[in-house]
Amino acid sequence: MANAKNEKSAVFEKFLISEDITCFDKRNIEDEEDAVVYRSYMQTDMGDMPIFVLLDATIYSVIRVVVGANVVTSENYQAITDFINRENSIYKNFKYYVEQDDNSVYLDCIYISSNTAFEPELLYVLMNQIVQYMPKAVPALKEAMGIEQLPDPFAQHAHEH
Repeated sequence: MANAKNEKSAVFEKFLISEDITCFDKRNIEDEEDAVVYRSYMQTDMGDMPIFVLLDATIYSVIRVVVGANVVTSENYQAITDFINRENSIYKNFKYYVEQDDNSVYLDCIYISSNTAFEPELLYVLMNQIVQYMPKAVPALKEAMGIEQLPDPFAQHAHEH
């Protein structure tokens, strides 16, 4: 699917401008699907959680939250998995998962639409549902992870600068 055209990004951009939403950084990935990533942060009692909106030429738009970067250990894995299974069985519009490669917990919300049927307002509603949900989930997340504060997502890269 080389040279696919991502029409959703331009529509999303117009929506952000018309609604005066300025909390996103934009990055073009320049891959086969013409992907664009919009990044922001969601503030919680545990610390900031990065939130990404991934738009490309496919029918899938993804809202991804880094719920806990590098927080999964052999000690808390079962508690986190139990939390994830419980939440995933209750909430239809988003799903948690553990990424083994980086020992992190993610939450994904997938919005499916063709380029021409893409509605940025709906995507934003889904994002707001996550932002409103997360404070209620934080106490259970703290308990499952066994931590009060998320590690600084930039700390692991500090030695690189």
